[in-house]
Amino acid sequence: MMVSTNPNIRTLVSQAVTQYPWLSPEKGRRHWRLRSQRSQDFVLIPFSPSDRRVVKHLQAQIRRLAEYGRGFINGKHH
Repeated sequence: MMVSTNPNIRTLVSQAVTQYPWLSPEKGRRHWRLRSQRSQDFVLIPFSPSDRRVVKHLQAQIRRLAEYGRGFINGKHH
């Protein structure tokens, strides 16, 4: 399972799946997603980010998804 070419992203996703067992990666049409089994919401995992800020942003998105169940779908409605 190659969710990203960036090793920092891969490490972040594997740590999130270990820390929050209700999060699971799934293959989307273009990008991998990290889906919460509790809220059915998800965050997109960038495949080849080149900027360090992308990692920090994804880390915040994963934490928000795991703790509050808010991800991509919730963001579109607010």
